[in-house]
Amino acid sequence: MACHLARIHGTEEDRVNCPFYFKIGACRHGDRCSRHHHKPAFSQTVLIKHIYRHPIREAELNAARMGQSVDVIQIDEAKAKEDFLSFYEDFYEELSKFGRIEALHICDNLGDHMLGHAYCKFSEEEEAADALNVMNGRYYDGRQMEVEFSPVLDFREARCRDFDEDSCRRGGFCNFMHVKPVPQCLIADMDDDAEEERKREAYEREERRRRRDRKERRRKRSRSRSANRD
Repeated sequence: MACHLARIHGTEEDRVNCPFYFKIGACRHGDRCSRHHHKPAFSQTVLIKHIYRHPIREAELNAARMGQSVDVIQIDEAKAKEDFLSFYEDFYEELSKFGRIEALHICDNLGDHMLGHAYCKFSEEEEAADALNVMNGRYYDGRQMEVEFSPVLDFREARCRDFDEDSCRRGGFCNFMHVKPVPQCLIADMDDDAEEERKREAYEREERRRRRDRKERRRKRSRSRSANRD
């Protein structure tokens, strides 16, 4: 029985645990889902919910505020791409302060349960925990960040393969992750910069530790001399 339960855990055969939440860390039914959403107490991956401002949804909201039809909205694709890459660089730089990033994925989905989600997988669980503790509740671009651990560790299971091949017929409302593409050369450059910054900070921490140790040794010698004179 135990082997059977382990085999079906997080699959469609599992009648207890939600397979979508297990694979993607999000479910369109939310708290109304008939299956259990097992939220991990720790993970290498953190999810920052609804933090990316999707240009289509933003255009729809602006049209609604102005009393215009959402059917005629137009998106400046070049500006949208530039804004996204700027957002990605900002987030990568901020998150890399907590440790080495193995993956940072931003969802292009339009469904409410995945809209604007950012997934960041660190090399260590402790790094993910530091990121969650510091960033949860902080503000970015006028939005308070809601950060939680995610069960997603293998993004190959979470990604929509059809979207990656530019053939998804479900569009933005697909229930699998539509990961916004980022040039690999940009990621490599940011990773190199982050590694250099971590090395610099580690060197500075070591120098501060050495200065504290030298001061402590001088104090001890001074106290020792004073005691000998007395």
